Amino acid sequence: MGRWGMVALALVLPATSAMAGPYGGGGGRCPGALVGKVQRCTVKGEDGSTVTECLRFTGAGAVSGKFEMQSDLLHTTLGCSCKPAGTAAKPTFAGSQAFICTGSAGVSFEGRIAKDGTVPRGSVVNDRGTAYVFSCAIDAACTP
Repeated sequence: MGRWGMVALALVLPATSAMAGPYGGGGGRCPGALVGKVQRCTVKGEDGSTVTECLRFTGAGAVSGKFEMQSDLLHTTLGCSCKPAGTAAKPTFAGSQAFICTGSAGVSFEGRIAKDGTVPRGSVVNDRGTAYVFSCAIDAACTP
């Protein structure tokens, strides 16, 4: 698996709806902007690597009760949520235009969603602490 296949999250959190606990339910604004879209992304690693990735966003499924993202290069599905905001005393959930996705492959993606549904910037981190940045455009015909 090349460098990209080794991308893994340092702390893998279960992302199943059965494990949702107090964080379960609802989709929020960000899934409405992403679900049903395919994004062609340029991913650049701090190690100097550059790859093209296709990210496919779908609704709730087997991994997440909120929404999911399939990574073509990693051959995996990640559970996603809108990025929470606010403070511990006054949190806000499901209202942001940012998302976080993680899954059993050990990868964590985070990104901002533009008004047109693209993801103009985001980041990925693996369990070795290697960081990547990415930017995407909508492309239904995307293949890596």
